[in-house]
Amino acid sequence: MNARRLWTVARLELVQRARTSRWPLVLGAWFVIIGLVTFASWRAVRESNISSGPSLYDVTTFFVLALGMLVVPSLTATTVNGDREHGVLATVQTTLVTSWELVLGKLLASWLVSLCFLATALPFLAWAWIEGGLSIGRVFLSLLVLVLVLAVVAAVGLMFSTLTARPVASAVLTYLTLAALVFGSLITFLLGAVLLTDSVTVRVNGVPESYWAAQTEPPVEGAEPPANGGIPQPTQADCDVFTRTQDVSRTDRLWPLLAVNPFVVVADAAPSRLADGGTFTGGFTPMRWISDGSRDAKAGPRDGDDVVDECSYLAPAGSTPNSSAMTDDAFERAQAARDAAALERRNAHPVWPWGLAFLVALGLVSVLVAERRVQTPVRRLPSGTRIA
Repeated sequence: MNARRLWTVARLELVQRARTSRWPLVLGAWFVIIGLVTFASWRAVRESNISSGPSLYDVTTFFVLALGMLVVPSLTATTVNGDREHGVLATVQTTLVTSWELVLGKLLASWLVSLCFLATALPFLAWAWIEGGLSIGRVFLSLLVLVLVLAVVAAVGLMFSTLTARPVASAVLTYLTLAALVFGSLITFLLGAVLLTDSVTVRVNGVPESYWAAQTEPPVEGAEPPANGGIPQPTQADCDVFTRTQDVSRTDRLWPLLAVNPFVVVADAAPSRLADGGTFTGGFTPMRWISDGSRDAKAGPRDGDDVVDECSYLAPAGSTPNSSAMTDDAFERAQAARDAAALERRNAHPVWPWGLAFLVALGLVSVLVAERRVQTPVRRLPSGTRIA
C-alpha cells in the first residue's frame, strides 16, 4: 500500500465534492445553528446555581453526532457506484492504485468531511469547558469515541456503495442500517424490558406495613376527619429492614441491545455527571440521561444483599409526629449520599467499551467487504452496470 496514492484518491474525492456541492454554505449554516442552540442552552441555565458547562457540551455533541448520522451516509453511500455509473471507476482501476488504496482513500475523504462538522463545533465545545463542570480527560475520550463512530458510519455507507449498482439503493440501505442501530435497538430493548420480567426478593430499609396497621384508628361517628387521616407521619426511628417480593425487568439480559446504539456509545463516554462538589449537575443534559439509563439497564435489579433505602428522606429520629419534612442540610446530605451510591453502582457497569468494540468490528467488516467488491478483474457485475 502506497500512502501517496491513497492520499491522491482522497484528495481527488475531496476536490470533486468541493466543486459539485455547496459545502461552505452548509458549514456556515451549521455553525449558525449550533451557535444559536448553544447560546439558548447557556441562557437557560446561566442564572441558576448549576454549572452550564455540561448542558452546553451535551447539546453540542448531540447535534454533531445527529448531523453526522444524516450527512455522512450521503457522502459514502454513492462514492463507488456513483463513479461506476459515470464511467470513472474503471479508469482509476487501470492505474497503479490498488483496491485497498481506492477504498481507504474514499473512506478517508468522507471521514475528513464529517470531521469538518466536528471542527466547526469545537469553539462551542471549548466554551462548554470554560464554563466548568467538565473533566478535560473525559472530554477528549468522548470526542475520540465520536470520531471513531463517524468513521464507522462512513465505512457502512462505503460498503453498501460497493454492494449495489444504484446510488439510491445504497443510500437507502445505509440509512436503514443506521436506523436499525439507533431506533431499532431502542424499540427492541423496550419491548424486551416489558416481556422479560422476573420476581425477585429485595431487602428494604423502610416503614413496614405493621406501622400503618398499628396507627390505624377506627373512625368516630359524627366526628370530623382528622388531619392526615389521624395517622402520624413516620420518622427514621420507625424504619426497619424487611424483605419484599416484586416484579422487575431483567434489563441486565438486554443491555447489549443498547450497546450497539451509536448515541449510547458516545453518551456513555461523555463526562461524568458528578461535579467536584459531590452533587449531580442539572440542566438539559441528554447525554447524561442516556448514559445513566444504559448503565442502570446493565446493572439490572439489585442483588439480594443490597438494601433499598426508603427512609433517607424522612424526618430524623426524635422528631415530633407529622414532622415529615427534613431540614435543608439533612435533605442535602441524604441526596448526596444517594447520588454517591448511584454513581458508584453506575461506574461499575460501563457500556461504551462494549458498544465501541462492536461498532469498530462493524466498520472493519464493512471495509473488508468494500475492498473485495472493488478488486480487479471483476468476475461478475449486475445487469446494466457501466464499466467505462
